[in-house]
Amino acid sequence: MAIIALSSATVLIFQFGRPFGEAVSLSLALMCTMILIHLLISRARDRGAVSEAVDRLEDRMADIDEDVGNLEGRLTGMEHTMPRKTRAEMDPLFAEVEVLGTLVKQMAEAMSDLETRVEDQQALSPPPRAPSLPHYPQTQPDPNAHGFAHQPAFAAPAVPPHAAPPPAGPQHASVHANTQHPGQQQVLGQGPEVSAEPPHWNHGPEQARESAAQANMEAWDRKYGVAPAAAGSAAAPFFQETAASRPTAPEDDFPFGDAAPAAPEGPKPNLAMREMITSALNANRVELFLQPIVTLPQRQVKYYEAFTRLRDAEGNAVEASVFLPEAVLSGQIARIDNLLLYRSLQVIKRLTSRNRNAILFCNISSASLVDEASFPGFLEFVQSNRAYADVLVFEFSQADIANMGGLELESLNALYDAGFRFSIDRISDMKMDFNSLAGRGFKFAKLHGDYLIGRREANHGHIHPSDFGDLLQRYGMELITDHVETESQVLELLDYDVKFAQGNLFSPPRPVRAEVLQGPSAPGPMRTAAG
Repeated sequence: MAIIALSSATVLIFQFGRPFGEAVSLSLALMCTMILIHLLISRARDRGAVSEAVDRLEDRMADIDEDVGNLEGRLTGMEHTMPRKTRAEMDPLFAEVEVLGTLVKQMAEAMSDLETRVEDQQALSPPPRAPSLPHYPQTQPDPNAHGFAHQPAFAAPAVPPHAAPPPAGPQHASVHANTQHPGQQQVLGQGPEVSAEPPHWNHGPEQARESAAQANMEAWDRKYGVAPAAAGSAAAPFFQETAASRPTAPEDDFPFGDAAPAAPEGPKPNLAMREMITSALNANRVELFLQPIVTLPQRQVKYYEAFTRLRDAEGNAVEASVFLPEAVLSGQIARIDNLLLYRSLQVIKRLTSRNRNAILFCNISSASLVDEASFPGFLEFVQSNRAYADVLVFEFSQADIANMGGLELESLNALYDAGFRFSIDRISDMKMDFNSLAGRGFKFAKLHGDYLIGRREANHGHIHPSDFGDLLQRYGMELITDHVETESQVLELLDYDVKFAQGNLFSPPRPVRAEVLQGPSAPGPMRTAAG
């Protein structure tokens, strides 16, 4: 534009002969006009481009608005249709689950009714006969015979001449129904006319049969652990009576001095059982059984309880309830508890390698706490394994705890100081001071399931059995119901919000595999380094 303006000024000066000033003014005016026109054209062009861009943007925004509208419509449709579709698809599933739950409940109720009927039928049926020693043959009494009508087929031991027969009476007859010698049976069977003088026994073949029968009876007594009758007393019974089945007789029934039996002062030793326990320990015929403790209602295994069982020479398993009384009486319970502790630690090491939360309950007797020969070594052994104190729980029965004295409590405190905790088992008295027990380290309490649901009467005082778990929880203790055997018990326990249960319904005690119990098999009584 400057060149055009300069060219136009040159043409005006030299071609048209216009003055210089006028030519320059005209050229500047021409240049300004061209600049203005160029600016107007450029602005119009830019405005058109912007307008086209805006139009395209508006079109794009319109498309976006339309897409958003369509998306909102779809979302609105999904919000309205998806719940209905989901509900329509899940309602049949809910109905099926409800039907299955009803069927399971009906099945459990049917099983409960069946178990009740079986129990009623068993209650109606005659009880099984208790095993007894074999009876020796006896002849039936002849009512027409004179003299001594009750004389047996074999001759009984002779009665001392000075021993008078005991008076006849219903209680005396019930006690000695199977222990009378022939002379005594005659006095009890005849009326007051019969003389109480002992008969004159015949000798010869009868005496030989008497000696053979007596030797045979002594052999059976030795086999079954029956103590022989004292001299001058009545003949030995044909079967071994239990303390519960033997009625007691007052002293007035035995007014004749030597004929009166001595009153039992305590449990008598069972020599056969004592020998079996000793041989089982020496021959390592001791097995460890585990029973799980499960959660309810999931029935997942949470804890384990260890049991000890012995095997006799024939390989028959003997449960702890059978051999423990004699083991305590003979002083061998400490050795059994030491072996149980040793093997329980082997099992707990195996369990904690897979699940650190596994807890093992180990039953020990309070008599082991005061055994001067073995408890120091017992304590030293547990202190050396205190790393497992949080997964090994020592369990005592309520009867043992109630009878604990100062020595037992001191030993219990030593185990508590080592970091171990305790459990109370076989609870029958709910009025016990469980708060004090919680302060001594008791963290678990086991109650028979029938006590909790009211099938058995327990000494609970003002505490309702259903509130017993809440009471223990306030003291920091956990309730475990044991002896759960039927599904009907589980249904009732669930109504009481029971968390842990144990019983043969979930799993009976099972033996531990031999590879788990590796190492020394049967350690003797544990002693300290000084002992």
